[in-house]
Amino acid sequence: MNNRIESNPAFSPTRLKSIRAADSVNRVYQEIKELAVEYRFRPGQKVNEVELAERLGVSRTPVREALNRLVRDGFMSFVPNKGFYARELSADTVRQLYELRAAIECAAYRLACARATDLEIEEAVRPWESATDPATGFSQTRMAEADEAFHMAVARLSKNPEMIDALERINARIRFFRRTDMETQPRRQETFDQHARVIGHLRRREPEAGARVLEQHVTLSSAHAILVTKEVVARIFLAPSA
Repeated sequence: MNNRIESNPAFSPTRLKSIRAADSVNRVYQEIKELAVEYRFRPGQKVNEVELAERLGVSRTPVREALNRLVRDGFMSFVPNKGFYARELSADTVRQLYELRAAIECAAYRLACARATDLEIEEAVRPWESATDPATGFSQTRMAEADEAFHMAVARLSKNPEMIDALERINARIRFFRRTDMETQPRRQETFDQHARVIGHLRRREPEAGARVLEQHVTLSSAHAILVTKEVVARIFLAPSA
């Protein structure tokens, strides 16, 4: 058995080392991304690669590779001869992300109406409908998580992997604001009501009517998120940095 493994190119020492290296980068990437999503790096903060590597128990190589990926994802910026910096935060950026989110979700919704089977639609909306009433029974954090999961489930019905991937990236960048959007009970109730309308239009295969509700829903989230940007910035700078 050992001889067969050693003679198999898929299990060669070089190949195994490469796999382990890739796993290390992926792990480091996910851990640093979580810090970025939660704004544990303050806007404009220079990232100390050495400290980050020590904290994660790895060399600087996977940290640098992970940071480069986060630059492509929009979480970091890189300045030649200076290093990596956490993304800046502004109301304009929040607005632009929500506008992009609305455009993608509405397009995906129209495709979902045309492409998804009845069974696929029911499977997509069941987790939301079977949960305790989010307007009263969910915490702010759980509500935000359930809201994101619902929107992603509807988007996946489009069967367009590029749209789905793009939306996942946007969701990561606005997650902090999504939680802020769900702070008040009236906003949670409004979200619950709008989701019910979206589901009704989806079941009846009404792409334009459903897309209008969806656009209104996302736009309201955008307006609120922009309104509280200053408050979010204050929270970030009051919280401990990475």
